[in-house]
Amino acid sequence: MLVEDLYEKHNKELERFARSMASNEKEAEDLLQDTFLKALTHLHSLSRLTDYQQRAWLFKVLRNLRYDRFRKQRFEVPIREQDEPESEQDGYSVVEMEELLQILPSDLRDVVYKRYWLGLTSKQIAGPLGLSDATIRYRLQTAIRLLRNKINK
Repeated sequence: MLVEDLYEKHNKELERFARSMASNEKEAEDLLQDTFLKALTHLHSLSRLTDYQQRAWLFKVLRNLRYDRFRKQRFEVPIREQDEPESEQDGYSVVEMEELLQILPSDLRDVVYKRYWLGLTSKQIAGPLGLSDATIRYRLQTAIRLLRNKINK
């Protein structure tokens, strides 16, 4: 059994279901893609199921992916402006800010660099590191607190 076979059999129905559950077209496409990606990793067990059971499995996976995304969105907290370092207003040059960053542990320094220099979101930073968005936001808050303490001394 190949994932292409599953796609051909169930794509249209799953696409309609994804659109009905998702808040926008892009999310529906992402849900559909993630569903078939999960199917790809479970091909061995799916090959033992009947067509009806495969269809039910795919629908359940898609539904659970949507629920997981919804739960994560409920706990996402946008970074407030006062949490962001103010380099120009504080009179620090980029070089001075880079020197200040050297006092941070490497894991915090990396997160701050990716967030404020590269402009990545907490979700984009968390993915490759295998961490949750909340962990990244916590590390950013910790780093900012450490930097403020150092600057205020």
